Formats: sequence, structure tokens, C-alpha cells
Amino acid sequence: MSDEENAHQALSALEQIDADALDQDARDAHEQAVAAVDELVVALGEDETGDGVAVDVPEEWADDVEEWEEKIDRAYEAAEIPLSKGTLTTKSIDDREYYYLQWREGEKVKSQYVAPVSPA
Repeated sequence: MSDEENAHQALSALEQIDADALDQDARDAHEQAVAAVDELVVALGEDETGDGVAVDVPEEWADDVEEWEEKIDRAYEAAEIPLSKGTLTTKSIDDREYYYLQWREGEKVKSQYVAPVSPA
């Protein structure tokens, strides 16, 4: 696993913590950790132009790379976030899995639908 993938995984794990359930000192430490890992994700995801997409093509979409790139581009446009920001996560809804782009805005974790895990 690359450094960038490790950083995304760490950020995703931190974002799953219910900060509201923590005492103030732990909440402050959590917020600092999220900010630091978020900066690391951005730094590791930047390419020479600074426009690198932080999300790689999932294995399930390896045969449909162009379609995946269109879907992830649309998700970034709808989310109105830089291409270097965002973590790919999966959500299960009615026994089906879907990819979502997630990012942090302050204390809130935002999500934008991307595509089903298994392409049609």
C-alpha cells in the first residue's frame, strides 16, 4: 500500500470517530489529527500541477476506466472540492454497495455519490 493510500485510510478511520461523544480534550486532539492527516493526504495526492485526483480507479472498474473517470469527475464537480481532496468510501444501501466521495468541512463529513461498486 502506498503512502497516499495509507493516509487516505487513516483519514477515513478518523472520520468515522464520533467526535461529539468525546470529552473536550479528546475532541481537540481528534480535530488536530484530522487536520494533520488531511494535509498529508493533500500533499501526497498532489501531482506536478497540483490537480491530481486523490481517488484511484477501483479494481471492480478496471475494465471501465473511462466510465469511472467520468463518474469521479462528475462527483468532484458536484461536490465542488479540489481534485486533491476526498476519500473513496463504500456504503451499503438495501444490500447493495455504492462508492461515495467523502471529505471534511470543519467538523462535518460530507459525501457525494460516485457509482455502484459493481459496474452495470
